[in-house]
Amino acid sequence: MMRNVIFVFIALLSLAALPLAAQPQPNGQREVDVRFDTGSVQNEQETRGVIFAEVISVPDIPWIRLRFDHAVLGAAPEGGQATILRMTSLHDGAVQFMNATHLRQWGYSSAYFNGSEVLVEIIADPGAAASRLTTASVYAGPIAGSPDTRSICFTTDDRQLSNDPRSARVEPIGCSGWLINDDKKCFLTAGHCDGGMEVVEFNVPLSDASGNRVHPPPEDQYAIDPISIQSNGGQGVGNDWAYFGAFPNSNTGLTPYEAQGNVAYVLADPPDPAGQNIRITGYGSTSAPVSPTWNSVQKTHVGPFNFVNGTTLNYQTDTTGGNSGSPVIHEESGTAIGIHTHAGCNAGGGGNNGTNILHPDLQTALANPQGVCRPDPPLVFTFPEGIPEFLDPTGATLRVEVAGQNGGMPQPGTGRMTYDIGGGPVTVAMTEVSPNVYDAVFPSFDCGAVVQFEFSAETTLGDPVIVPESAPDRRFRAEAATGLDATFADNFETDQGWTVENDPSLTDGAWERAVPAGGGLRGDPRWDADGSGACFLTDNAPGNSDVDGGSTRLISPAMDATQGEAFVCYWLWYDTDDGTQDDTMTVEISDDDGANWTTLETIGPTGPGTQGGWILKTWRVADFVTPTNQVRLRFDVSDTGTGSIVEAGVDGVRMKRSAEGYICDEAPCVLDLNGDGLIDLTDMRIAASHWTTLNPLGDVNGDGQSDIRDTLQIISSYGDCPGPTP
Repeated sequence: MMRNVIFVFIALLSLAALPLAAQPQPNGQREVDVRFDTGSVQNEQETRGVIFAEVISVPDIPWIRLRFDHAVLGAAPEGGQATILRMTSLHDGAVQFMNATHLRQWGYSSAYFNGSEVLVEIIADPGAAASRLTTASVYAGPIAGSPDTRSICFTTDDRQLSNDPRSARVEPIGCSGWLINDDKKCFLTAGHCDGGMEVVEFNVPLSDASGNRVHPPPEDQYAIDPISIQSNGGQGVGNDWAYFGAFPNSNTGLTPYEAQGNVAYVLADPPDPAGQNIRITGYGSTSAPVSPTWNSVQKTHVGPFNFVNGTTLNYQTDTTGGNSGSPVIHEESGTAIGIHTHAGCNAGGGGNNGTNILHPDLQTALANPQGVCRPDPPLVFTFPEGIPEFLDPTGATLRVEVAGQNGGMPQPGTGRMTYDIGGGPVTVAMTEVSPNVYDAVFPSFDCGAVVQFEFSAETTLGDPVIVPESAPDRRFRAEAATGLDATFADNFETDQGWTVENDPSLTDGAWERAVPAGGGLRGDPRWDADGSGACFLTDNAPGNSDVDGGSTRLISPAMDATQGEAFVCYWLWYDTDDGTQDDTMTVEISDDDGANWTTLETIGPTGPGTQGGWILKTWRVADFVTPTNQVRLRFDVSDTGTGSIVEAGVDGVRMKRSAEGYICDEAPCVLDLNGDGLIDLTDMRIAASHWTTLNPLGDVNGDGQSDIRDTLQIISSYGDCPGPTP
């Protein structure tokens, strides 16, 4: 026992005396200027087919990865197939297919393609909306550089080629990652690899004779979900971890776990090191005399397990740059006990280092997965009548059905509803009309109240399940009204004719209508404002996707402001880290169809409204311009100064007839006798035709008679009907 203590003490002394280095091996990709613009293209033929084809080429490079500054694949016609982007390497014929969802998941970039030329094609149905792709640069592979040779224990590199299907190369940072046996079969890697993780690659082929990376085909590449990443960023030896997931493959639709044969590492506590061995399997670099074709491909080695010191593992197992994030495998059991992170071995021995799988912060992350790593709930809620946009102010009822999935079963009688109108959440039991079928009964609300609500039930094991999953951060949302008193309302679920204008200098960040996909990682909204799902956003993509290089302007269709008092309102999001007083967002209004513009408001470059969050704005049109039927709004967002992060969003635009903008009167519009929504001469003639009769249609004032008094009331109320018709 004393000998083991002395060994650990000596090992710790040698550890402290050595320079400890993290071990990524970035792929060295660089941006190369490539100007590419498909223009607006549509299928004018009678059958589905290619509507655009062009080769993107960068001479004398080993590989290429496309990126798009603007990418819109037009919506399919009703009943048609989705518009598809097809990219083909002219070097080896590898192909990647993408639809609009895949484009968002890949951050508007492609897989890695070997060679220097890629054929880009857009395939669409007749009648599909217009598509357009633009780019100012692509990622290009470098010629192989000098590898990191540190952390070979003793004098020779004893690693051997391997083909463990659980192990992946993480690009472009050049780390190793591995599938784990959590609920959704996600990944672990080193924390210092976070910030450069975009793609995981499996079944990586040998590098070329110069050591340049060769990439597997697109069906073995997966886009990492940035929302799923949990990491401490790497804080030194024994404190360096990251947990993340990846989207299903855009070609096959399979998850990495499914495609790799349903295998993943089982996590386990580290054993007593005495007499035990450690295996490291990952994608380290090589140097002579090892073949350059082994550079950055999967290799493995077994060596002695030296010691465990708190959250630090130490072992004499060969690694090099690129091995960061590899699993620390207990050779005797095959379980993963840690994450390899730091060099420490040298020609004299020493030891390389990893983070113990029992690290408390890592365990907390594993217990609270995010993004695609979140497990599917054991219960599913359905709403046969849908989630309403409006709730009857006098009281409403919504049918809720609960069923089991993934082995879960609902416990009858546990259904609950929680609602909030701004005064705090109120939870009530739902009325069970049959086992696990409920009526959620809302109380009465003031006209125009915004009601946020969620539903819950328990499994037979007593586990609660809540929908939406994002509650309480984001709940379902409805307005207490029977309708809108508005001439124009747009929640951006459909295209109502908005246009986008961009400066020629704009390199990224153009407005687009979409469901938010950036995850709120860089100041962009995680969700839309009005709860419908979609909104307008500046460059809806994860990661570095904000406005860059110029201005992008979002222009509304013409709106009618001639009815009622005319108030225009909208939800606005603006976030910027600009400290140089350069960048702003300007909202303008026009009363002449966009010929001239008047400023409604300017936000930024600093101060209120520049740190994100949806804010509702309402303006009386007549305070700025003449109310006409040709009123437009323009939202101008810019990044024209020194580099800053600029993100913006617009949602829920309305042109209201009154400041409130709601209809809450349930009484029928008895003055509208022909039901056309208007009180006019036709209604007067109908009423007059029933004078001296007992027909109740002519008795609009309810006095039991049809006479001139009814006709005079109609005359005095000419105009739009104020409520539902009979």
